[in-house]
Amino acid sequence: MESGARPVEAVCVIVVSDCERDAQRSWRAERSLLEALARQDLGEPFDVILVENERYRHQIPPDLPTLCPRLRIVFSAERQSASLKNIGACQTNAELVAVLDADCLPNEAWLRVLVAVLRERPDVSAVSGRTHYGAETSYRRALSLVDRSFDDLGRPGFTPRVSTNAALYRRSLLTRFPYPTSATPFGSAMLRMHAMARAGDVRFFFEPAAVVQHALGGWGSIRDFRRHIGYIDMMGDPRLRSIPSLLWQRLSFHGRDCLRLGPTYLRWYDWPLAAAFLAATPVLQVPGMLDAWRGRADIPRTSFS
Repeated sequence: MESGARPVEAVCVIVVSDCERDAQRSWRAERSLLEALARQDLGEPFDVILVENERYRHQIPPDLPTLCPRLRIVFSAERQSASLKNIGACQTNAELVAVLDADCLPNEAWLRVLVAVLRERPDVSAVSGRTHYGAETSYRRALSLVDRSFDDLGRPGFTPRVSTNAALYRRSLLTRFPYPTSATPFGSAMLRMHAMARAGDVRFFFEPAAVVQHALGGWGSIRDFRRHIGYIDMMGDPRLRSIPSLLWQRLSFHGRDCLRLGPTYLRWYDWPLAAAFLAATPVLQVPGMLDAWRGRADIPRTSFS
């Protein structure tokens, strides 16, 4: 499924899955994402590289390569999503490279809007937009606010961080700051973000018109997500006595975001549910903190890798 030489486009999208790492895959997320990429209104051809672990080579559904033009599927012995993203970055010479998690569906304008920012603003190194779980129910609106508003400015502008699940980079930035190895993909993203911040010459931009809808699983996926967040919060100071202050910092962080963006994204009757989700986050993060305190090299029994 890997093709021969073709013209190199100016834009490339790398797709990697950081969840559903079971021996048998459903491929629902990949199929939906490739269909969404085929609908992008960029107005110019762009390459798509799907990077997968070698063990899935013979499981690829026959229709998958046909869902999106200019798709290549690349296989590697690596299992961690961070390493797969690095491999994808080495597979293209495109000037602008998007890195997109397979469980994030972009709106039709997503790529066009992000490309326009980097082409119009040479001082911007990477750009991302808004991530949400959907707005059809109170459950989705409230959980989106608590989980996904931390990197949402609510308006276009410069920001200290770029989305870990859906962003467009100048390729030079990707090669300069590869994704480091970590027990969790969120830890890899955090370490990389810190490295870019220390460099002092990297600027990020937020563009709310570029929207992706993140898949929302059941209670198990919410629990797993918070366990990983607890792990990364504990990485810098893995001592039991640090847990109360770290939990308070995380609660305050999310609380400020809820107050800042709640009037924009919530309906009045969503607030009690949002408050309940906010109150539950410290409890759900403690297992991940204990994983970090124990020095575990990976987080067992979760769906992220």
